Amino acid sequence: MLSDDLLELQRLDTTADQLTNRRARLPEREPAAAAVEALASARRRAAEIERRDGELTEAIASLERDGEALTTQRTRLQAQLKTVIAPRAAEALMHELETLRARRDELDDQELAHLEEQSALEDERSAINGREPELVAAADAAGSQLRAAEGAIDAELATVRADRAALAARLDAGVLAQYERLRQRMGGVAVATLDGKRCRGCHLDLSASELDQVRATPAGELSDCPQCGRLLVP
Repeated sequence: MLSDDLLELQRLDTTADQLTNRRARLPEREPAAAAVEALASARRRAAEIERRDGELTEAIASLERDGEALTTQRTRLQAQLKTVIAPRAAEALMHELETLRARRDELDDQELAHLEEQSALEDERSAINGREPELVAAADAAGSQLRAAEGAIDAELATVRADRAALAARLDAGVLAQYERLRQRMGGVAVATLDGKRCRGCHLDLSASELDQVRATPAGELSDCPQCGRLLVP
């Protein structure tokens, strides 16, 4: 019977919609996403540490080259100082030597700061590397739980969709097209039944004359709700 087929089609579509919504809101989805993000965050931080460590290594090498240049310059000035007789010239050389000493102290402080930062980064990197197996295991476990839950719903959906396809194949193409249009317009519910004088689709009461008209619809033909336009099954 056409009305029974349409009601069954609506039931199957509603079930499929509910399963799809349930799949999107699985409680396993949030912990799985959190576990994946925790692992990704740790790996991003490890990459940042690697990048920063490289920058520090280059900076330390540059400071050491600068320090070697200062040492060479200081050696040269000290040699000149031994040969200078004029007090003003000696005073100027001593001032340059003092400036070089201050600059070398500054370079040493910078290099020490870089080395301390590298040491802290190495400790952090070791901690991240130590935690990675745990993070990988947690992400794998949460992912497995999510996939299992999705698989169970997917199996239900496959059965519902197969039943739906078999039923839709029996329906007239024009009726099926009308049904699909109404489903799009009516939030997924194209077919409703009467509950007394109330349409269960829009929950509005039909007048006595409207009820008579719906109930007088010949078998094999369709009526619709005069309030919402859904296909109405008495």
